[in-house]
Amino acid sequence: MNIPNKEPEIFLEVPAQVYYLPAIGHFTKAIFTKHPYFEKCSEDLLYFLELIIYESAANVIKHAYPEGIVGKLKIKIWLEPKKVILNVIDFGKGFDPHNLPEPDPASPTEGGMGVFLIKKIAEKFSYFFSQDEKGNVLHLEIEI
Repeated sequence: MNIPNKEPEIFLEVPAQVYYLPAIGHFTKAIFTKHPYFEKCSEDLLYFLELIIYESAANVIKHAYPEGIVGKLKIKIWLEPKKVILNVIDFGKGFDPHNLPEPDPASPTEGGMGVFLIKKIAEKFSYFFSQDEKGNVLHLEIEI
């Protein structure tokens, strides 16, 4: 993993609650359609970037914190010359994404597709506890 040694160009922190998902969706759509960095990217790539962040945020909201506990969710984005680096950070219970069952894309069910899709889209995928963040980090790198 290659986390830049600089502040992210884009940063968002919200409570990890379901009613913030539309705000996260609008925020990412605005970034990916209005920021000059993304103006030469295909619509498909921009859609996949939005999907990655939305699915990651939804997973944090649904799974990271116990019922009744309002945790935090951070999104950090670095814009590198040929790639976008995304970190989605939470401070809840962690999980091992390699232990998730592989879903059957031919017969999708409710839930279980988020991590599968993220792994398929990102060139680099890692999930770890960060001492610097003092939380769990989903680290993704997507070539543009």
